[in-house]
Amino acid sequence: MHKIVKLGADILNYNPVLEIDEVDKLLDKVIPYTGERYNKEDIKEALHADQMQLWLAFDAVNEKIDGLVVSHFCNYPRKKVLTLLLCSGKNLDSWYDPMLSDLEKFAVLNKCSTIETGGRKGWIKRMKKDNYHQKFYLVEKEVSHG
Repeated sequence: MHKIVKLGADILNYNPVLEIDEVDKLLDKVIPYTGERYNKEDIKEALHADQMQLWLAFDAVNEKIDGLVVSHFCNYPRKKVLTLLLCSGKNLDSWYDPMLSDLEKFAVLNKCSTIETGGRKGWIKRMKKDNYHQKFYLVEKEVSHG
């Protein structure tokens, strides 16, 4: 059984949760998929500044962290959205549903009209069963500075 725990800056600034080896390894695992948009220190700084939220999937039976999600609010001109920025872990089937449920409740509580995320193609199939729909594709090209 997994317990989902949301940790905000109020806790992270007084507790070394981000230094826990399991959390550090999960961040290391997912950072390469950000397309060089973030490094681990960027995420940690944003969490400490209360610009992002850290969600942990805690396996209460084995007393270990199996996964994490990092979210943040995005205030578009016409709507407030909860963006699921990072997701990393193991045993996803055991904590995916309770994590998504808590994220959805958090979004409603914070007056978000939408939850959005980006990721690899496999997430589309996974999240479709929970009524998430692919809205568009993201296309990018790196350009030089000179």
